[in-house]
Amino acid sequence: MIHRRTVLQCALLACMLAPLPQLAAAAPDAQSAKHHGHAKRAEVVAYIRTWAMPDGRFWRAKDIDGKAITQLNLAFASIRPDGTVFIRDLEPQPPGPDGVTPPVFKTLWHEVAKLQRKHPHLKINLSVGGWGAEGFSDMAMTAEGRARFIGSLLALVERHQLSGVGIEWQYPVGPDWGLPIKTDPKDRDNYPLLLEETRAALDRLSARTGRKYQLTAAVPSGPWFVQKNDLQRTVKSVDYLTVTAYGAYGSWSATTGHFSNLFQRTDDPAFGGWSADQSMRVYLDAGVAPNKLLMGVPFYGAAWREVNSAQNGLFQPFAAGAANASPTWDDVKAQFLDEDGFVRHWDDTAKVPWLYNGDVMVSYEDPESLRHKVKYLKEQRLGGLTVWEYAHDLKGELLDEINDALRD
Repeated sequence: MIHRRTVLQCALLACMLAPLPQLAAAAPDAQSAKHHGHAKRAEVVAYIRTWAMPDGRFWRAKDIDGKAITQLNLAFASIRPDGTVFIRDLEPQPPGPDGVTPPVFKTLWHEVAKLQRKHPHLKINLSVGGWGAEGFSDMAMTAEGRARFIGSLLALVERHQLSGVGIEWQYPVGPDWGLPIKTDPKDRDNYPLLLEETRAALDRLSARTGRKYQLTAAVPSGPWFVQKNDLQRTVKSVDYLTVTAYGAYGSWSATTGHFSNLFQRTDDPAFGGWSADQSMRVYLDAGVAPNKLLMGVPFYGAAWREVNSAQNGLFQPFAAGAANASPTWDDVKAQFLDEDGFVRHWDDTAKVPWLYNGDVMVSYEDPESLRHKVKYLKEQRLGGLTVWEYAHDLKGELLDEINDALRD
């Protein structure tokens, strides 16, 4: 399993930029700022799955380099019908379509505690929801539902000494072509209301414990989110917005293409030219303070087979997704990068590589492309970046590259 949020992501990017309302810029939080010398340190946030990793085991504290990241997001908690929060992977589950019963991550909180002892300055947060996660609309519809949700969420935060929460409601009010989860027009008001009430509850908990708690929200790349939702209210409650600044191409798209290009090419057929830069500018142009924005970066990509050979497979028709249609960085190294016939190509406009062997084309993130992304976040003075996900690069090669580039 690669990413519970990637299915149909291309549909959420299918709008060109439009004039957006301006928001008041928010001041940085001086108390939570970390510094290298005189400059504020960019956040390096990584999600970590709560289900089994590619090798079949669950992660352990020793797998996580707490010095390479500033925050770790546990993904994902879910919402019960009564509005309370739970982590599905900690509880017995019915067999899947293949008849296999998913294993239970019995030691999650034990590993979290070990990680907290080893790296006391590492923020460990609980992310709720994710792509296709149901329950938000019904829960947020009433004051009682929101109270049950927030109470159960903060109970987990306090019990396990977490640093904050991420509300990954994807998404409250969606584009005109719809979303895969239940939505209601009232969600436009209920979404920021949920964030406001969560923020207030975290502040009350902070007054009682003496700790500062963080609140984040995940947002999409397309400008429809700003047009359909109340961004002005939303941004006031959160420490960061995490922008999913990747995912324009995959097995669902009409052609191959760059999965996480930094800049757009004029000949890119995806929605008139899509890029991570364009994704971030949706929110920058809407007036969101740069230091409140985290740029999403994938440690996985996309692969296709029977790809037309023109342009070495880039922007070409294909027969289907490759056998491994969403290869992680570890997969790219093991299955493609050094295999006979595969040639690495570099797009100096988009600032990303791809591989092609005359049949299979692979779009992915690598150390060189990540250096350009770090340079970009420095130039734009963004709050940092967020990686999906740690288990895709267990040796930490890409995280090391990110940190080296941040230090340059």
